[in-house]
Amino acid sequence: MLMNIFILSPNYNRLASKQIQAKLRDVGNVMVFSKPDSIQSLSPLWKGVEPCVIALDPDFCYWKAPNELFTIPHVKAICLQTTSFSWIDTKRAAMKSIPVINLRHWSTEAVAEWAMMLVFNLARRVPIIAQNNWKEECVTQQGIELVGKTIGIIGLGHIGTRIAEIAKGIGMNVQYWSRKSRDQRFVYVSLPKLIKTSDVIVPAMSQNIHTQGILSDKVLSMIQPSAMFIGIVHNIYNHDLLVNMVKHHKIFGYAFEENGGGMFNKYKGNILAGPANAWVTKEAEERNIEQWAQTIIDAAHGKFPQQVN
Repeated sequence: MLMNIFILSPNYNRLASKQIQAKLRDVGNVMVFSKPDSIQSLSPLWKGVEPCVIALDPDFCYWKAPNELFTIPHVKAICLQTTSFSWIDTKRAAMKSIPVINLRHWSTEAVAEWAMMLVFNLARRVPIIAQNNWKEECVTQQGIELVGKTIGIIGLGHIGTRIAEIAKGIGMNVQYWSRKSRDQRFVYVSLPKLIKTSDVIVPAMSQNIHTQGILSDKVLSMIQPSAMFIGIVHNIYNHDLLVNMVKHHKIFGYAFEENGGGMFNKYKGNILAGPANAWVTKEAEERNIEQWAQTIIDAAHGKFPQQVN
């Protein structure tokens, strides 16, 4: 008997190739739901007597997985379409003996290149140029060169390591602080030293209980006035403080992502507010859907190699 595979995603039919869709049909009865009013309105989820796998796209539930998922009968696994799993109650799932599966490393290159794009834009004061309607003004628009500057990376996982490799490749000095990872290609320093001596600061650690509070206001106040802060991780530092530091010329620049980001014109000074597009490349999207499909297939066979709970 084939397992039921319930795909909750407004993006599945756009992203999944015919080959991927055929692979999933080989292991289960696939049903796709795009955007219901509520989980309870999906009657097939509640009427089945066969085991099922839930494949969940965060856009389906606005990045907040409803707890009703854990009361659907015969759920064998919930396969997330993201690396992040802070938007689902993994503890509740564990209490119900439901494995939660995430994706890993599919967007590393895209996010690392995005981070360096932000660095280049701040270094050449592109936000200030844009605020001046792209008119030339050499005094206020004078930028800096990155060769020989020191980048400090906080967290040396896959993304942090790739940022370090790119930065080193363009001639920057690379130092890092990480709770666990070590890499002899780069210089390990304490977090206070990194904050005080880096020309570019890039937090690249995960958002979780272990990293909450690491970048306190006291730590951020140690940043040197000539430094740039690149935000590719959300909710682990005081955003308003950094905006204010740029405003009062206490740091050189600040770049980050936010919904509805205006890129160059929403904020004054050398601040770049980009949309949440760090992962948005053709290649990353292809890796995402391929890996998601594989986790679903694995789960249908009772295998959960990327279980997070």
